[in-house]
Amino acid sequence: MQSIHKNNLSSYLSDWKVKIDIKNKYFEKGKHKPLPIPKTFQAIANKTFDLSVMLRYLDSNLKILENNKSPLTIDYQAYADAIVFLQASYLFYHILLDTLTGAIAYFYEKNEMINLPHSFHDLLKKSKNWHKFPKDLNFILKKAHIWFPEFKERRVDLVHHYKSFLILLKKNKSGEYILEHSNRSYGNKFKNFGEIRKYIGFLFCEHQKLIDNLLDHFDSKFIIWYGIVASKTSRSSTMMEWNSASMLWWAVNYGGYKDPDLEFIE
Repeated sequence: MQSIHKNNLSSYLSDWKVKIDIKNKYFEKGKHKPLPIPKTFQAIANKTFDLSVMLRYLDSNLKILENNKSPLTIDYQAYADAIVFLQASYLFYHILLDTLTGAIAYFYEKNEMINLPHSFHDLLKKSKNWHKFPKDLNFILKKAHIWFPEFKERRVDLVHHYKSFLILLKKNKSGEYILEHSNRSYGNKFKNFGEIRKYIGFLFCEHQKLIDNLLDHFDSKFIIWYGIVASKTSRSSTMMEWNSASMLWWAVNYGGYKDPDLEFIE
């Protein structure tokens, strides 16, 4: 599986660094030192890979469960592994959001002397309560105020309330199994979270839409901050294969993400 996309954050940041180094070399002859890569930029690529690996293992174990002919023949090892990778995907997704927040904070600290939080939760909170919060950035975060609190509640239940997930096997009208997940709260009623693939696909769809809007935002800001003129048309097309394409594949197939410039080769 391969994907070709213009809105890849790691490629965008790499291209930005190359442009800045070239610009500085041109204007500062004899004094130029290459700009060090910020740690958060490196972390974005690493954390994206980590999450993509989790998705691959989750997907393979979910397929085993989906192919069961009867609940009596369930593969318990696949079930146990799927639970682990499902929970890890939630945790890694939150880490990726925090890493993205660090990249946003880097640019605002360097260029506008505005200190923003390095936690996605704190960034959303500050965008509501701080009168000096950048209005154009606040507009980009608007949709996250709707979906993030529900996601955060589930992650908090996993990490701080010691709860875990159950995977529920239900048949659809065609007789195929649909995998749902619920919160196991030890004594309380189960809270059904809906289909696993649909919800995780939704999360990745929202994440990618956030990236799309953020890159357009940076394009407009880079003209002011660095004198760099850029747009989606001039962005590099990034080819991602196998693990690296997993997040986009889930966003498209299960989350309904659409972009006319995105191409998939399966």
